[in-house]
Amino acid sequence: MNRTGRRIVIVISSLGGGGAERVVSDLCQYLADDNRSVTLLTLSGKDPDAYKLHPGVVRERMEIRRDAYSSFQSIKFTCHQIISIRRKILSLNPDVVLSFIDQANIRTIMSMIGSGIPVVISERIHPGLHRIPKGWDVLRKCFYRFASATVVQTEEIAEWFRHSIRTRKLVVIPNAVRCDDFPVVAQSSGRTILSVGRLTHQKGFDILLRAFAKSGARESGWRVVLLGEGPDRQALTQLAADLDISSSVEMPGYVSDVPRWMAEAGIFAFPSRFEGFPNALLEAMQSGLACVSADCPSGPRVLIDDGCNGLLVPVNDVDALARSIQSLSKNELMRIRLGREAAKVRDRFSPAHIYKLWAATLDSAMHPMSLAKDNITRGV
Repeated sequence: MNRTGRRIVIVISSLGGGGAERVVSDLCQYLADDNRSVTLLTLSGKDPDAYKLHPGVVRERMEIRRDAYSSFQSIKFTCHQIISIRRKILSLNPDVVLSFIDQANIRTIMSMIGSGIPVVISERIHPGLHRIPKGWDVLRKCFYRFASATVVQTEEIAEWFRHSIRTRKLVVIPNAVRCDDFPVVAQSSGRTILSVGRLTHQKGFDILLRAFAKSGARESGWRVVLLGEGPDRQALTQLAADLDISSSVEMPGYVSDVPRWMAEAGIFAFPSRFEGFPNALLEAMQSGLACVSADCPSGPRVLIDDGCNGLLVPVNDVDALARSIQSLSKNELMRIRLGREAAKVRDRFSPAHIYKLWAATLDSAMHPMSLAKDNITRGV
């Protein structure tokens, strides 16, 4: 069969409010505008969508979640899931399937074995630092080799894959900016240190609160705002109380108007312990905010040239982050200069460039002879 790559099924667990889901919604729009037939399939039943899809995208849902109370039940349910996913995807008659995130990737690859339909998969966080259950890790090592291509976000993650998991082809595609949603704004005179992400240990908000308490910025009228929700809310609330900074810390939860908060902030802080490719940092930079970030694996160093368009500090280093916050809070000219340079990421990571790389990767999956073992295609 002469496949042209015009019919695409994209698989992800849900379309909730995460970075991978944002990329999926934007990619769907680009592919639909490129006159491709796009179907988005989620595996979490009727869970609500956090992102609006292009009207030309077909929306399909499955519910594969079931509670297993023994290893036997877990294996039985997984086999049933694979069969159900296979039937569903085959009924959609795609030329190529694209899957996002580890467990969905594994299920999709297993379901398509022997179908003749190429599968492209994408990891959205550093697999060497983000642990998944041991059984799934074994399955990933066994089955990722059957994907036509594996898309990662940075060279650092690609290097980890080369040493850890066998793949047919690695493609490095970073995230794209969202120019319409995050316009460039003049450096705000507001005294807010903003950070965005799920309230989890990975995001390092505890480091930010400790650094803020040590920086002296509070005494100059600055405050910290953490946008997001997660399991660490109570612990962070208690930490703010212990540090005696509760009156200067706000946690509004998940909000839909992040661009407004960025437009009113004076500094953006990104204290993560590890990442895949940090959407929140990219959005802050494209908005023209002065940014300070932990130099974590992976992503911040791809975006920030230390001292030129932002500041980098060592991971988990409270003192270094406190010093950077102190410097930025006291120096408006530095904030203006860093913010102006930061906004130039809009050119490097433009949607037109980034989503063309995705389309080219999907098209190349139609031609197995081009998928050389351990070949790495670099996007930026």
